[in-house]
Amino acid sequence: MSENTRARNPRACCGVSRRFLLACLVLASGATQAQAPWTLERSIRQVLEVAPEAESAQAGVAAAEGALSQSLVWPNPEFELRGDDRLGKDDGQGGTDLTQFVFSQPLPLSGRLGHQRRMAQAVLKRARAERRYRLLLLEAETARRFHALQLANARLRLARQRLELADDLQHAGQRRARAGEMARLERLRLDLIREAAQQNLAKAEGRFNEALSRFRAYLGLPAGFVPELVPLTPFESMPPLAELLAGLPDHPALQVEQYGLEASRAGIDLARSERWPDPVLRLFREQDYLGGRRQEVNGVGVAVTVPLWDRKQGRIREAHAEMDRAEARLRARERDLGSRLRQAHLHLTHLVEQGVHFRERVYAPAREVFEMTRRAYDSGEVEILYLIDANNTYFDAHERYLELLQEAWLEAAELRLAAGRSLLMTTKQDAAP
Repeated sequence: MSENTRARNPRACCGVSRRFLLACLVLASGATQAQAPWTLERSIRQVLEVAPEAESAQAGVAAAEGALSQSLVWPNPEFELRGDDRLGKDDGQGGTDLTQFVFSQPLPLSGRLGHQRRMAQAVLKRARAERRYRLLLLEAETARRFHALQLANARLRLARQRLELADDLQHAGQRRARAGEMARLERLRLDLIREAAQQNLAKAEGRFNEALSRFRAYLGLPAGFVPELVPLTPFESMPPLAELLAGLPDHPALQVEQYGLEASRAGIDLARSERWPDPVLRLFREQDYLGGRRQEVNGVGVAVTVPLWDRKQGRIREAHAEMDRAEARLRARERDLGSRLRQAHLHLTHLVEQGVHFRERVYAPAREVFEMTRRAYDSGEVEILYLIDANNTYFDAHERYLELLQEAWLEAAELRLAAGRSLLMTTKQDAAP
């Protein structure tokens, strides 16, 4: 913008400055969000925004809502018009006239609409419970991929640390070899330590890239995006089993079966009400030739279908069988959820205890032994075989400890799924239509 333009239109200059500042703020906000560490909660929110399974479950709820709104709608009336030349023939005038008008309206007096509404309400509740359960499954799968990526990232960091230590040992060995203080066999063993660390790093990089690819694909992230993950930490918050069992009736998967049973019971009542078809009210107006002149005739009638042969007995038996099947599914779901919840809680408790024991009795002593052995080797107090053994023991223990941490978090995700608990939502939301 030129000086003359700014002088003539100072507001335009201010507007450009404001737009420029707003753009800078947006870019800064986006950069800050991109640099924020990726947690499990953030990953779940990302999945719920992009997962087609969530969209499909929401569409199922919308379909059930449409069925509910349709359940109390009366049948449409019928209008019938009739034209003929009967009157023209009777009075000798000829031509065609509109001789009959009929209005017919089915009357749902059997209580069918009420049963339809109860069934549609139960189906809507079932669809909402199904949606919550699908979101729980998405959370569990996201947790599995997130914790797999966490473990791969931790292994990659550990492999880099192992290679750095091997490089230091190799460089120290090369200096001692040039000074004539190290035998060739000892130097070759240091070279083997370094090469093993290099191979371990290549393997860790491959695992990390595979886990990252699966994670990005599931979350709908760009191909080149590498999230900054929060590190693996010990799992400590263990809910009591009695509390989890007390909340089991609110499990979405269990509510799916409960509302399915409720819909089946309403289906029995609906099948019984359909034994008697709706009566049809008929209002009509006709023109006829009476008493030597044309006259209009009005009337009313009711048409009733008598169920002499088709009494819908097969439909009623089918509805009873559907209810029996729904009851069996509910009992099976209660059995499986209770067993799964107890098993997951027991396994998680064991993993937490095992992790604490392994950290105190294996991992921490192995790290201390490695540090002491390395200092002793540097001072010439121990041979290289002791250093190799301490090096392998420490890094193997460290990797096993990371695996125990990941197993505990994976089992925690399984426990949340078995208990019907979510990190982002409550299990009772959307319970009523």
